[in-house]
Amino acid sequence: MTVTSLRTRADLDAATAETAAAIADPAMSRADVQRFAEVEEAVHLAYLHRPGADAELQAEAELEAGL
Repeated sequence: MTVTSLRTRADLDAATAETAAAIADPAMSRADVQRFAEVEEAVHLAYLHRPGADAELQAEAELEAGL
């Protein structure tokens, strides 16, 4: 799958949730999980082209880390 358009935060959150579900599903093969992770990565990279996206994700990571 090729992700070419700017993605929303909802798209990124959905892709992350799908990857997590694939990891948790014992019926998924390593190749299946890899495909989900690759889609998540593509969505993430497309999302980072939005103004302020990188700063938003960094602030959220720092908040979660307690910084």
